[in-house]
Amino acid sequence: MQHRHGPAARAVVERAFELTERLPRALRRAQQRAILSVLSERMLELLREASMNPDKIPETPAARKLRLFLEAQGRKKGRAEGEAKGRAEGEAKGRQDALLTLLRARGLSPSQDDEARIRACADAAKLDRWIAQAATATTVRAALGTKTRAARARPRTPARSRPIPASRP
Repeated sequence: MQHRHGPAARAVVERAFELTERLPRALRRAQQRAILSVLSERMLELLREASMNPDKIPETPAARKLRLFLEAQGRKKGRAEGEAKGRAEGEAKGRQDALLTLLRARGLSPSQDDEARIRACADAAKLDRWIAQAATATTVRAALGTKTRAARARPRTPARSRPIPASRP
């Protein structure tokens, strides 16, 4: 087997390993080492490549059936998650487009920053709130609920009340 490495030689080696699995555990590893010791480097490389291929790992019919079932379940779950994500993204894009259309129809011109902020928002409730505010707002800032600088300033804390001095008799 040291100079053979074609498909027939590979089939012989694979069959030898299959038969080795029937040996008692104590003999199995010694037999596997004996088989590997007579193989050419090229055949050893082919076996290394095959061992890295999950399709080449032997499995019982029951294990195969279970694996295929679990893989199908994973695909179904992934497909459902992908569809839900796609729907949510589509709905968000529809709301974003509606908000921008409403603002422009009312003669309000969103800046690039405003448009980027709208496009970055995927929160349906927030987009709906902005659309409702845009229906009556006089500025894009008012529609988006952006506070002005004066409104953003922190309110001053009230001065501490001084104790009233006791009246002198």
